[in-house]
Amino acid sequence: MKYFLFVLLFCSLINAQSIEPTQIDQQIISLSFNENFSQAIKLSQEQINKNPNSPKYYYYIINAKILEYYQKVAELSQEKRDEERKALNSEIIKYCENIVDKFEDASLNTENKFYFSTIYGFLARVYGVDGSWWSAFRTGLKAKALAEEVIKANPSFYDSYLVIGMLNYYSDRLSGVAGFIAGALGFSGDREKGLTQLRLAYEKGSITFGLAAQTLIEVYSNLEDNESAAVPVFENFLKRFPENKRTLNAYCQELLSIWDLKKVESIIKSDRQNLVSEFVRARFYDMRGESSLAIKFAEAAIADEKHQPRGAAGSSRYIIVYNAWLTGDNARVKKHLPELNERSLESFNLSKKYEKESKWLHELIVQIALGKNLGEFESYTKSAPDFRYAKELIDQYNYLIGSYYYKNNTLDKAELWFKKSVPSSNERERNTAVKYLMEIYLKSTVDKSKAKYLVDVIDDIDNDRLSYRARDLEKKYNL
Repeated sequence: MKYFLFVLLFCSLINAQSIEPTQIDQQIISLSFNENFSQAIKLSQEQINKNPNSPKYYYYIINAKILEYYQKVAELSQEKRDEERKALNSEIIKYCENIVDKFEDASLNTENKFYFSTIYGFLARVYGVDGSWWSAFRTGLKAKALAEEVIKANPSFYDSYLVIGMLNYYSDRLSGVAGFIAGALGFSGDREKGLTQLRLAYEKGSITFGLAAQTLIEVYSNLEDNESAAVPVFENFLKRFPENKRTLNAYCQELLSIWDLKKVESIIKSDRQNLVSEFVRARFYDMRGESSLAIKFAEAAIADEKHQPRGAAGSSRYIIVYNAWLTGDNARVKKHLPELNERSLESFNLSKKYEKESKWLHELIVQIALGKNLGEFESYTKSAPDFRYAKELIDQYNYLIGSYYYKNNTLDKAELWFKKSVPSSNERERNTAVKYLMEIYLKSTVDKSKAKYLVDVIDDIDNDRLSYRARDLEKKYNL
């Protein structure tokens, strides 16, 4: 009897182990996330031919197809984007639906049930991208139920937390029609729980690391506006998949936003330099005050617009016009000025209106970008013009000085400068100041009344990113 119980216990422990990818699986994963999609699909199809009665390699094909989809969408021209994106969506939806039909009534073991649940999750996601929210959430419910069955059978199957975490997080973040449908189908969502589950898949999953990392990057960078959380995930992903051009350039953009130009420079000078977009290079040299190189790479970005990040062409034109103006290249200004979008034209006209102040601010950007020490930086700030006569630029002045102190972890001084722009009538500048104050209050511990005041300010602001991040502030200060 004791022997029988021991065998049962031993078998259950074996059953509770997380599934490890085979050598072929690892090769497919590496090909997929290093953006060699055709080879990943080819290798997956070869495995399907050997074993067509398992959803496993269909999962890998769909993963590669969806990763390729995002690359293709990024390269679509603005004029045909909606039409061609719809066609790409339909192609993936049809493929996923065929696989779902194939395995719907199959008897699957725990491992195969995981793959099938994630295929359902893929289908739900593409339905959502397509705007078919009812189908998205109904399919999501099936994905969730299957993933929960996997976890019940094997609590150590951490990869299954990816689907559940995505559903919990995104359901909480949805609003409008999508939010209404989610609620009607029982998706109330839970942001905090979803983030915990996503991190569990990211940190302990053996199959879905790439997917979990890219999901967290999207969440932290685009939805939470939390660079400090995003950067380590970027770095872990790129250690494993260094040839992923789209993620590498997004990482460089994130580094530029937090003034970490040294890391960007090391990438530009590394053996991965051929993966860095012209737009990233243009931004890098623009921030460092190297106008000729900024113009050179901005013009190259416009010439190769298809392979640049979305919105890069418009920003590149502004970089050209502004740097040409700084260097007195009037012919270039005249050539590209009519190409500026409304927002860029407004910024440029403001720079011309307040030429002295604008050029001083540009040099301040260079001081921060070059990593000047505290003495050098504060010495330069003493030469500031009187911004009372250029009130439309004063929020930028506050932001830049606050950013220097924040970057150098002098949080008390950073707080003083960001607080100056909280009452600003410029919505974008105000929201940026509030965002940094929230980061300061989360990184350090301040008087509870300060946190309460900031939460009240955020309550009056119609901004989802700030509202959701404010929950962390409320939790920390027990508000």
